[in-house]
Amino acid sequence: MESPARGGTESTESTGTTAGAPPVLSLQELLAHPRRLVNPSTVGGAIALAVGLVLVLVPALSHELTEAVVGIGLLVSGANDLWTTVRRRQVRATVRMTSAVRGLASVLLALVFLLSARAALAATILLGAIYLLFRSLLTLLLAAFSRSRDKRAPRFAAGGVGLALAVLILAVPGAYVDWIAAMVGVVAVLGGSITLAYGYRVAAGRLPAPDGLYPSFTEIIWTWVEHVDVGTTRRVQIADQLYLERPEMAAKQIAWWTMLVLSVCIATLAVLQDSTAVVIGAMLVAPLMTPILGLAAALVSGWAFRAVRSLALILAGTAVAVLLAFVIAAWVPIVVPFDTNSQITSRVEPTLLDMLVAIAAGAAGAFATVDRRVAASLGGVAIAVALVPPLSVVGVALSDGRLGDAGGALLLFGTNFVSIVLAAAVVFVLTGVADPRQLRRGGRKILLTMAPFVTAALVILLPLLLTTDGLLETSSQQRTAQGVVDDWLPDSSRLTLTSVSVSDGTVQVDLAGAADDLPELADLRTALDEQLDGSYAVDVAVTPVEIESVPAVSPSPSPSRLNIDLG
Repeated sequence: MESPARGGTESTESTGTTAGAPPVLSLQELLAHPRRLVNPSTVGGAIALAVGLVLVLVPALSHELTEAVVGIGLLVSGANDLWTTVRRRQVRATVRMTSAVRGLASVLLALVFLLSARAALAATILLGAIYLLFRSLLTLLLAAFSRSRDKRAPRFAAGGVGLALAVLILAVPGAYVDWIAAMVGVVAVLGGSITLAYGYRVAAGRLPAPDGLYPSFTEIIWTWVEHVDVGTTRRVQIADQLYLERPEMAAKQIAWWTMLVLSVCIATLAVLQDSTAVVIGAMLVAPLMTPILGLAAALVSGWAFRAVRSLALILAGTAVAVLLAFVIAAWVPIVVPFDTNSQITSRVEPTLLDMLVAIAAGAAGAFATVDRRVAASLGGVAIAVALVPPLSVVGVALSDGRLGDAGGALLLFGTNFVSIVLAAAVVFVLTGVADPRQLRRGGRKILLTMAPFVTAALVILLPLLLTTDGLLETSSQQRTAQGVVDDWLPDSSRLTLTSVSVSDGTVQVDLAGAADDLPELADLRTALDEQLDGSYAVDVAVTPVEIESVPAVSPSPSPSRLNIDLG
């Protein structure tokens, strides 16, 4: 029988033993006998975790390590294919031919990797994206002309996701070369942590040791999900938190809409006043996070009606928020400086960092919903990821006819929305909110319902990557230019470097000091052209510094007074 807080499997762990099972060991007992901790999952998980931490925490080694790992992996894979071709003669000729071609290609690509890793990595990403593009287009064509309704939806989903990913990679292939080490590192850390946790639970006796080979990573995930099932009672409690349903459905809906309207009013007025403190207050009041988390929970739980109602509530709330912000901005007699208002400028050009913040906030919000011990942190989640303020900026920008700013703020809201849904969906699965039995029965249907959100995330990621790539390139150029200027100024110079900026083919250098101490500008331009790999104009502004000093006046000794008592 399931307990209210955990599923039936959890009760086995809490009692410690079952009939014929080994006793559950504590961490201290395992550390006293380290050999008991050694199994394929703990060893593999520890290695993956260590490699991932190196890739994430040591950027200087990340690219070289990633390229070496990929090269060695391709070499091993190619050698295995060639060995299969030579030794397994009973395999069909077509399979052996395919294996031989794949093996030779892998070996050649591995050699290129080990000799010229960065060029090979860029070529691999580009060729993979081209292959994915044509494969996705073919899948979509097959789906369009398919006579089977059962195959049509999965093909459309797979083709749409693949097409969006291929276009994203082809649009900014260089960004993936720079970010691939970090992505591989994050995946290795997450996968290694889960595998290591599974191995520890087996070593401690909390899970039965597998017969024969240890399970694959997918099987480990399934085992994890089954053993963290929250149970029916807790699942009902979470649903009551996330959905405006009976009992008191009308009261819940009135309260939700009231808080939304008030939060939009607060956020819009805060944007008009450029007040950060008031915007934070609006974030705390805004109720939009609840239906977004409800949508994520409904998608992974197979609750179609709840998913539709949550999505409809989000869309309706979004429309009302933009309309209300538009009306307030049109009636309030305040001239908004769009170029200097920090509440606007910080929300009209979202970058990849905004998506990463939203992913972390969505995961934190979902975890706080499941675990009542950290439920108080939901306020911090609301502050971390802004939902209502971007919609307020959309309304304010539309009232002034600035469609570009409105589109940028709407892109930020879309980024936050999609990222929260995907991150929360993963957390709800890993924390046992999604019923494992429903996942097994309707896993394919759940994947189909998640496909549009994955596609939307990939589409949104394109402008974010373009903006981020431009910012990173500009930042890199400015750091390089600053180093060149530092080398250009002699150590004995009385000039002080104030700032360096690179924009539109011009390097602007601001100095403070005596202008007659300025070195030759032609030397600076030549050095900048060499380091920045281009032809740049150079503008140097020198702010004169005049120092005047007045010596201190030494105090004159005061005459001493002699008091004589004549009395």
